[in-house]
Amino acid sequence: MPSAADNSHGIDAVATFNDFLDDLLSRAEHVKQTASLEPPLDKSSFDDIPAKVSQILGHEDTPVDDSANAKMDNADAKQDVVDPKRTQRFAILETAVRDTFSKLIATTSIDSPAFAKVWNLFDILAIFSDAEQCEPGLLFWLVEELLDSQTIAGCRKVFDYLESRRERITAKHFKQKKLVILRTCNDLLRRLSRTLDPAFCGRVFIFMFQCFPLGDKSSVNLRGEYHVENVTTFDPGPASTEDGPDKMDVDTDDKSKKQQRGEKEKEKVLDPDELYPIFWPLQESFNQPKKLFDPSHFAAFKAGLESTLAVFQAIQPEQPSRSREKPEKQIEENSESLKRKRDDKGDELAGGFNPKYLTSRDLFGLEISDIAFRRNILIQALIVMEFLLGFSPAAKEKLSNIATPNKSVMYSDHKLSEEDTEWVTKTKKLVEKQLKTGSLEASYFHRVVDTVVRRDKNWVRWKIENCPPIERPMVSPEDFTEARRSANKLTAIKRLRATPMGSLPLDFLDDGDEGEAMEQFKAPDRYHLPELASFKRGIADDDFEIEMPTNNATKAAAIEGKASKSWRALRIASKCKLAVFDKIESDDKIDAIFEENMAADSEDNVDGPPEDAVFPDDRRPIIIVDASDHSGRHVSQLTSELVTKHPGVFTKVAPHITRKPEEDDSRGDNHFVDTQAFNLMRDGDQLLAFTESMDNCWGISRRLIDSIAESGRIPVAVMDRDGVQQVKDFGFTARFIFIQPPEPRVLETRLKEDGLGDEKVKEAIKMAAELSEHSATPGFYDSVVDGDLNLLESAIFGAALNGVAATTEEAAAGDVTMEDAEAKAA
Repeated sequence: MPSAADNSHGIDAVATFNDFLDDLLSRAEHVKQTASLEPPLDKSSFDDIPAKVSQILGHEDTPVDDSANAKMDNADAKQDVVDPKRTQRFAILETAVRDTFSKLIATTSIDSPAFAKVWNLFDILAIFSDAEQCEPGLLFWLVEELLDSQTIAGCRKVFDYLESRRERITAKHFKQKKLVILRTCNDLLRRLSRTLDPAFCGRVFIFMFQCFPLGDKSSVNLRGEYHVENVTTFDPGPASTEDGPDKMDVDTDDKSKKQQRGEKEKEKVLDPDELYPIFWPLQESFNQPKKLFDPSHFAAFKAGLESTLAVFQAIQPEQPSRSREKPEKQIEENSESLKRKRDDKGDELAGGFNPKYLTSRDLFGLEISDIAFRRNILIQALIVMEFLLGFSPAAKEKLSNIATPNKSVMYSDHKLSEEDTEWVTKTKKLVEKQLKTGSLEASYFHRVVDTVVRRDKNWVRWKIENCPPIERPMVSPEDFTEARRSANKLTAIKRLRATPMGSLPLDFLDDGDEGEAMEQFKAPDRYHLPELASFKRGIADDDFEIEMPTNNATKAAAIEGKASKSWRALRIASKCKLAVFDKIESDDKIDAIFEENMAADSEDNVDGPPEDAVFPDDRRPIIIVDASDHSGRHVSQLTSELVTKHPGVFTKVAPHITRKPEEDDSRGDNHFVDTQAFNLMRDGDQLLAFTESMDNCWGISRRLIDSIAESGRIPVAVMDRDGVQQVKDFGFTARFIFIQPPEPRVLETRLKEDGLGDEKVKEAIKMAAELSEHSATPGFYDSVVDGDLNLLESAIFGAALNGVAATTEEAAAGDVTMEDAEAKAA
């Protein structure tokens, strides 16, 4: 609260200080001869202000005894020691400042150049506050009163001052200022319209974000309250129609006809008039998602959202949805609207942005044909889907290990059933699919939205954990000393060894004649790379000595020897097994480079392709596109056959997945990583394509593809259609080959043999049909082939493979020699 001001204006100290303030303002006009905010006044612009203030008030400032404060700490609250003289001094200064401030704002308009005196007064108060000559919050108390007395235009100018002085006025005594800053900004936001003045509101929010630390709880909605004041109003009544005979037919239909008509209505896509009363009630669920805990409300929400997504999916960019109005009426209304806009050029409200939806029934058909409107609704639906997935059994299990959760944002009484969880997951995928379609930048737009939603989930988790401190604790003096000692040790100039680590001695050059020394220098063991496997035994012996050392000297020698052998082994492995480096989690464990029969580094291609290997003319990486998520086993088998038939030419790219290895997983078919490592790869743009779900995540490493290509082989990856779109959005150059699914009957038999249920089988067949239809899009795929190895080879090699086969047959028949056949094929 402000200091108690002395209202009797007969106090000599108040009058003297008023004169002193007038003198400071006069001197400020000479120092700063402009009417603008800049430059600010600082302590160097005046003489020793603290000494003069003490001289005017007649006594020295009495500092607060921090030791006395420390003694009065208790479990309830911390009591500050109150100095009567200090309080009296602050009251006198505040009374004089308020008198001067009231006189200035009463006689000067904020639009006048003379109002610069108010800005100078605020700068002088900032000097007083930094010198602890007044209450720290006095400046903001005056700013708060000034904002209350001004229009919105005047508030903008006051806020210009706050933004220009933010760093200075919040640098000291922020603890005493934070409450008045928060109150001032919130009061200003209540006056502003976020509809008509979103830019000013954004400035206020940014000012608050810059003032308050990131982990401050003042900006966190700890109680999980929702903004329920923004209510969407619409016409709840049925659409007016002039089709009287149809209505009579409905009244006279018998029960069986009504049922048949109901089934047809479920199959068809609703028109705008039918969707209107179903669509707008969804805003209530978007605005208050806790209402979805009610089963009846949730059932209505599911039906409404499904109908809405069906209509959105049916809308084509070339054929936007239309309302039932006649074209003549639409043209007439559009022309009247344009006329009104031309006539209202002087209205400043016409330039405002209004995010509230227009709920007129006549405009609804045009609204849903607008991609921006549909995106707004889809984003709302995506946020609600993420909210609901927070109550799934898997999400509840993840939150069960929190010791003291914030139950106000957990809604621990509610839990989503398995059936509802499956529906929410399926609907979320459908919403994301629609966000990715519609325009050229749709995939980028979806990625931005997905990033924002994912980071918001982290903030929600932080609130559930009761907002643990974000600040890192201070480093202890012992840790700092140890870190500095280690840094000095690492950066110190070391004396070179007589024989560098891992190198062979050169002492023989001093013995004997030059010819003998040269012969020893040409010894094969000096320039031939040793076998990679030769280091495995030595590293194992060093590990044994490190774990069970004979003495400290042998342990130190084993540590140095292991480091030398590991470094040399890694250097050799980098030439032929670079792809395996992703499996090395620690520099002490490099066993992965010694493993044999790896998919990316088998014995057939460790040393590069064989001499008789046939390569296609186009050596770009190959991406084989699967027609269905559930038919991928056949496509993966087809890819393995291609790699086996052409050893050293193709290498299958193993994806990174977050699930645990299973018994039927072939060795080297997948890279199993934890979720944290996967997230680091995804956020670092190391994944060329990725898919995330509640169960596990899947991705293709770009580094792995590059390492295979650098070794002279052609990478072959298998992914779905969404992955292909991500690869294209990434700008990666590759060949895309789509594998046509078999006939529905064959596919159904194959899926049932894999153990899939009827619903999954129907879903897979439907997805395969949709992707097959999409494969006809010109330019999206380089080739479209059936699931046959010969056809796949023809698509990859083209005429080159046929030519090699023909010349090989001629050589086998004895018509030409093998050398001539190879030359002819080349």
